[in-house]
Amino acid sequence: MHVLAIDQGSSGAKAAVVDGEGHIVAMTSRRTPVDHPETTAAQADPETWWAALVSCVSRLPLDDVGAVAISGFMHTVVPVTDEGKVTGPALLWPDQRPAGPTTADRVAWWAGRDPLALLTRWYLPVKDFLRMRLTGAFATDRYEAGGTGFVRDGVWSPAIACQAGISVAKLPPIGEPLDLGGTVTKEAATATGLRAGTPVVMGTGDWMATLLGAGAVLPRKACVYLGTAGAVGGFASAESAATLTNPLCFAAATSTGSALDWIGGLTGRGAPETVAAAEHVPPGARGVFFLPHLMGERGLGHDPSARGSVHGLTLAHGAPDLARAVMEGTAFWLRTIAGAALDQRDPSELVAVGGGARSGLWLRILAAVLKRDLTVPQTTEAGLLGTAMIASAATGPRTIEDLLDRWTRVARTVPADPNLANVYDPLFEEFRHLEERHR
Repeated sequence: MHVLAIDQGSSGAKAAVVDGEGHIVAMTSRRTPVDHPETTAAQADPETWWAALVSCVSRLPLDDVGAVAISGFMHTVVPVTDEGKVTGPALLWPDQRPAGPTTADRVAWWAGRDPLALLTRWYLPVKDFLRMRLTGAFATDRYEAGGTGFVRDGVWSPAIACQAGISVAKLPPIGEPLDLGGTVTKEAATATGLRAGTPVVMGTGDWMATLLGAGAVLPRKACVYLGTAGAVGGFASAESAATLTNPLCFAAATSTGSALDWIGGLTGRGAPETVAAAEHVPPGARGVFFLPHLMGERGLGHDPSARGSVHGLTLAHGAPDLARAVMEGTAFWLRTIAGAALDQRDPSELVAVGGGARSGLWLRILAAVLKRDLTVPQTTEAGLLGTAMIASAATGPRTIEDLLDRWTRVARTVPADPNLANVYDPLFEEFRHLEERHR
C-alpha cells in the first residue's frame, strides 16, 4: 500500500506518494504567498493553502493510495465557521504585531480588532484546517495543540482562552498523531482525485514530522533543518521517538531559506541562480556580512525588534557576494544559537534536511562553521517522509520504531573542511561583534 503525505510549509505546499519501503514515488509542490501588509506583519489567506493542496494532490498517481496524513507549520491557527468557511487571515508565527510570541497572543490581537471574529466557531492549526477540508472533521493532535500556547497540563486552558478573548469551546478536540482523523469526503475526492472514504490520519506539526523523517534520535543523531526558517534538535530518546513524544528544539531561527529567497527576489535572479553564482565568491563574501533577522527573531529568545542588515557593501559588490553573505550569515547565526547545545549533547551524526540541504555550497559552509560533518539523507524532504511514516504506522502493521529503522537512509556525507573552518573562525567573531552592536 502507498500513502499520501502532504506538508504545508510557511511559503509552500508539497505532496508525495510514498511506497511501503519509504521511497518517494512521485512528488509535487507549489508556492503559497505570504502577505506583509505592514513591515512587521506576516499573514496568509488559508484558501491559498487549500488551493495548493488540491493542485499538488491532483497531479499525483493516487490509485494505490490507502491512507493520507498531513503536517503543517506550527504556531498558527485558521479561524473558520462551523461549516469550515474562513473568517479571516491566518497570522503566521513570525508576525510581530501582537505583543507576545504565542498563537494565543496572535488570536487575542486579531479577535480584538476584526468583527469577523464573532462569526468564528473554530480556531484550527494549519494542518487541521486542511484535514478538515478533506474530511469535514474538526480536531487536532496533542503536539500541535501544545504549540499554540493555549494548553496547560495537556488540556486547553479556559483561563488562557479567556485572556485571548475567545471561548475555550472554540478550540478543537485533542487526539493523538496516529488517530484516525476522518475519511476523504465525496466533495474532497472530486477536487483532489483521491478515493472517497480514504482514511486520513490525524498527523502532527512540521517539526515532529521533520525529526521523524530525518531519523533524528538523540543522543546519536540530531537534525539541522534549512527551510523557510532554521532549527536544530532531535527526539530526546529512542522511546520518545517511538511514542511521538518530546521532540526537542534547542535552537530556532526565523530566517534561513526565506533570507535566500529574499535576496534572490531582490536581485531579480531567483534563489537557484544566485546560489550558483555564489560558488565563485571566496569565503567571507569579500567583506560583506549579513545579519539574518528579517522578521524579528526567536533564536536566543523572542525579540520582535530584531532586524536584518547587510554590512560592508561597496560599489564593487554584486548579487553573488550578497548571496554568499546570506548563506554565511545564516550559518553563523545557527552556530550562535545552537553551538552550545551541540557541544553539550555532542551527537555523532548531524543530519541536514530541508530545501537548503540541496545546496552543496550552503552545506559546505554550514559544516565548516559548525565544525561538524553533515550527513544528507536520500530525501531531504524529511517533513514529507515523517508524515508518510505517521500515515503508514497508523494504518499498517509496522510501528514508528520499525519505520525509523527502515526508511531513513544516508546518501552522502559533507565533511567539515578544517581549512575552511579556520577561515571562518575569525569571521564568526566579527559576526558576533556586529550582532552585539545591533541588539
